[in-house]
Amino acid sequence: MGLFRRKRETHEEQLLREAGIGRIQLDRPNVLETVGVPTGRAVGQADWDASVTVNAPGLAGETIEFTTLEGGDVLVGEEQDDADVSALADAVEKELGPPYRARAARQSGDLWAVLANRIDVHRFSFPRADTLELSRKDSWQELRVDGEPSMGRAPDLERLGERAGADFFVKAERLDSDLWEVRVTAL
Repeated sequence: MGLFRRKRETHEEQLLREAGIGRIQLDRPNVLETVGVPTGRAVGQADWDASVTVNAPGLAGETIEFTTLEGGDVLVGEEQDDADVSALADAVEKELGPPYRARAARQSGDLWAVLANRIDVHRFSFPRADTLELSRKDSWQELRVDGEPSMGRAPDLERLGERAGADFFVKAERLDSDLWEVRVTAL
């Protein structure tokens, strides 16, 4: 994933963002579906925390995935390398603050539709894995590393799961290095 730091928002930009000025509503959400980005229309738009359109010249391709972290760092999907998605992220942040994961699709020309969801990001070390799943129910516990059962332990995931209760399911997906997107479900 490419990593770059965006410029800091000015006070005027913050006021405009908070006021919602310049926000363009997503008027053709089905265009995202035509390039493989699900919009959640079958179960309602509530599946996305933010949906915007934005004019973003200079971006290549038809779709872009990126994750914005606290502090403004942006992780761009491998297929886009070091694309500057600042215009897309700025548009999302008029509705939703970081951290979030976003998917964008070109509508026409330089017009992009962007959908984003809040995410929970944690920092911990777990070498040689892209996904971790930890399940605990009663006295049974299982850790899966990249889909395969593991005899190892993941104390960081255990602590996160225990916040939800005695029985839980935790899934962690590596964002970059020791940064993980984590989802916890109480069972």
